Amino acid sequence: MRKLKIFTIFFTIFLQISLLSTSFTSFAAFSPSFDVHSEAVYMINLDMDIEIMSKNADKRMVPASTAKIMTALVCFENIKDFDAKVECPYECFDEFWEGNPNFYGASDAAIEPLQSNLTYNDCLYALMLASACEAANILAYNVGGSIENFVDMMNQTAEKIGCKNTHFTNPHGLYEEDQYTTAYDLYLITRYALDNYPGFAKICSTYEYDMPENENNPGGYTKTQTNQLMRADSEYYIEGVKGVKTGSIDCLIHKVNGEWDTENPEKGIRSLVTVAEQGGYSYLIVTLGADYYDENGEETDWNFADHYNLYRWAFDEFEYSQVIGRNEQVMQVEVLKGQDADRVGIVTTKDFYTLLPKSLDKSSIQLIKPTIEPMTAPISRGTNVGNLELRLNGETLAEIPLATEFDIGLDFGAELQEKIMNIVKSPWFIAGVIAFVILMTALVVMINIEKKKKKRAKELNRRRKIQMAPRYNGKSGTNNNIKRK
Repeated sequence: MRKLKIFTIFFTIFLQISLLSTSFTSFAAFSPSFDVHSEAVYMINLDMDIEIMSKNADKRMVPASTAKIMTALVCFENIKDFDAKVECPYECFDEFWEGNPNFYGASDAAIEPLQSNLTYNDCLYALMLASACEAANILAYNVGGSIENFVDMMNQTAEKIGCKNTHFTNPHGLYEEDQYTTAYDLYLITRYALDNYPGFAKICSTYEYDMPENENNPGGYTKTQTNQLMRADSEYYIEGVKGVKTGSIDCLIHKVNGEWDTENPEKGIRSLVTVAEQGGYSYLIVTLGADYYDENGEETDWNFADHYNLYRWAFDEFEYSQVIGRNEQVMQVEVLKGQDADRVGIVTTKDFYTLLPKSLDKSSIQLIKPTIEPMTAPISRGTNVGNLELRLNGETLAEIPLATEFDIGLDFGAELQEKIMNIVKSPWFIAGVIAFVILMTALVVMINIEKKKKKRAKELNRRRKIQMAPRYNGKSGTNNNIKRK
């Protein structure tokens, strides 16, 4: 019984919290007027966790070098000393020159085999700024003990974060058929890294980094960002962009009958993950599957163009806007037996703000009110009566809890009548009435019996008197026993 009481208390508290909280759902009711070249897109406002645009967000796609985001994340979760030196064995380099043609010509940071002055930090900057594939293998080898084991760690981390459609086969993102992710999963990975590891954000937002010297670069050298949105001299430059990772593969080579079909490669793709902040608004965009070449066979920058256009659209067109305020009356409900009131107002219990286009007519937002049956007094102010659904373009913006606006007491006459009816309907009253009826019936029966007894006694007494009275000869006043002389 005690456990049941405790459960009831916690359940009640949970229910009250649930009723007082605004329920948000992801929202992607708007589409930009310009073309988006990427096959898959996921864009979210980081300030309010509001989904702005979603296009094929759960479709499995080739990640390319955006896979290096997970590589960096696993490193941040496992490296204890970022200034410690790493080993650079040949096995971290060999696959880029032999075996899989998809690995040939991989992007690098001019790191050399057996280089001994390289740190984890150097490798992470090379990984995220220059998209260095050898840096990815070096990190995997040193953090995981082997590249294969590190890839297992990548997949375990993806599962831990909640990715449903992601599988990694290497730490650098070069094409393999069984390596895939989605725009939404890549958002989860990036968001987790940004939220939990400030060092990750610092590296991603760095424009250039000085690498240590090696045999071919005795004076050291500098690697810069491959992200054109961060380059001030680029047509795609956006102030406030902070990384995160570019990705591109010029062609995808498949195996046919166990042999690499280098004569018929599939056209390559471009991908990009970025974060940007401007004017108090911050966004994260993931795009996958933009064509590497256009219809004329020319290389494209469509991944950068998509992000540039989406940011300009968001920063120029969206603003925080109040859709509905707290204590706004949205309807009235009939009240039965109310004192001086036959209706009660129903009001919102929360303010609701969201991102909306500046040009939007707010009257186009639908207020879907709950169906509420007539209420019976007494009614307390703040009684929950359901939720108000805010809907735009067929999508739910939010559900706002509703409550009664004021107290309504029970009418005196109705209250008296109700008390009487309650008494009349009471089992004790009914039992008392039945007992009273039985008692009265018994009393009447007893009275009748007593009357009958008295009547019978009277009749017997009368008869007894008759029997005992003197007998006469039939003539009035003459006693038959008296003899005449």
